[in-house]
Amino acid sequence: MDKKKIILYAQAMLCILWALLMAAAALSIFRQGTAWQAQGHPEVWIYTREKAVAAFLKLLPLLLLAVAVNIAALILGVRDEKQDKPRVLPYLKDIYKAEREEAKAAAGHVESGTRDPGTLKRVRIALFVLAAVFVAAGIFNGSMEDMLIKAINICTECVGLG
Repeated sequence: MDKKKIILYAQAMLCILWALLMAAAALSIFRQGTAWQAQGHPEVWIYTREKAVAAFLKLLPLLLLAVAVNIAALILGVRDEKQDKPRVLPYLKDIYKAEREEAKAAAGHVESGTRDPGTLKRVRIALFVLAAVFVAAGIFNGSMEDMLIKAINICTECVGLG
């Protein structure tokens, strides 16, 4: 078997194993939390930050190994050459260009409301920066913790996890 193929299999197996172990850890936390609640402690939260961090730290070496294998594959240029790839039909691009030229010729090259292409880009950047400022403001005023608590309550109450 080719070394590159072994690296591809190792990448896939490490990622699948990590995902399965994280799912098992989440189920374990849920099972322990519900057992604790059943013992007469209904006020106890099932999922806490501390429990999640402890479960994550147990599996951190496996995640780091998976990341290292992915970086090694990237450096070595390992790719699956047989994977499904979109078919490139170069003539479609030519057809599109021709149709566009015909449309411009029919319109007489007069376009009403032409915009500077940089204007749209600047508006998008400004909106992105504004959104980032609002997200940062929400984090600093404590809204992030409120939203986390609301999300946990929705999951545990409405969906029926808790």
